Amino acid sequence: MIRKFNYTGRRTIKRSNIRIDLLRNEQAKRFFNISLHLEDLKLPSNAHVYVEAYHRTAYQRFDFGTVDERTVPFDLRLSQFSDSTIPLFRVKVVDKTDTHGRILAAVDKIRPESVDALPAGSQSLLFVEYEDMGDVVWQLDMDGDWPVLKLNRRIEEISLVASSDNRFLPLVYPEVFRQILHRILIDDQHTDPDCDDDWPSLWLKLACSLPGMSIPPQRGRAGQQAWIERAVGAFGYSNKMLQMFNQAMRDSK
Repeated sequence: MIRKFNYTGRRTIKRSNIRIDLLRNEQAKRFFNISLHLEDLKLPSNAHVYVEAYHRTAYQRFDFGTVDERTVPFDLRLSQFSDSTIPLFRVKVVDKTDTHGRILAAVDKIRPESVDALPAGSQSLLFVEYEDMGDVVWQLDMDGDWPVLKLNRRIEEISLVASSDNRFLPLVYPEVFRQILHRILIDDQHTDPDCDDDWPSLWLKLACSLPGMSIPPQRGRAGQQAWIERAVGAFGYSNKMLQMFNQAMRDSK
């Protein structure tokens, strides 16, 4: 049974103190490695360390011993997740001397630094999953903890098409960018790219970094919608989407 925890007065673990990599074993089953540093928090030596992986309703908890006597679990396989799922992670340090465990330090929504041996930093702000979607080619899902581009696994070589086809990329990714910014600005009224390191701020920060872009307007739907369209245009310009598409069409003749 999962214990209930009291979150009062907890400290925040720096994301820079954690690195998680997703790998596959000889049976092609996914597992994770983690590098975790807690020394700067000066936590009690007997506090317990937990790492939790989650995606929607799927969830696994791993017990890493105590702060002073850290132990790596023998089995780090992500057995509760499908092969295509890339879960997020959280780390908790818990004082278990009370009836209900008290959270001393925590950090949530940690993205893996690398997946299946791809270099650190190669993963984008957008997760990709493959599902049987009938006659739908792609769909953007923003109802979970991180935006996910769903691709129809019934399409032959869809992973290759989505990553390198110069017709697919200009037709799909600007629209993905538009939908994500609309959700952040119009639906959720999130306008600050620097308020935290959750996905809405990271996507806004990306948009603000594009040529000619500034921070989004704090209010006014018309102004925010215009800002989104400028960001989508800047995204297409900086990634040479039009040239990419035209060249792909010429090459296909």
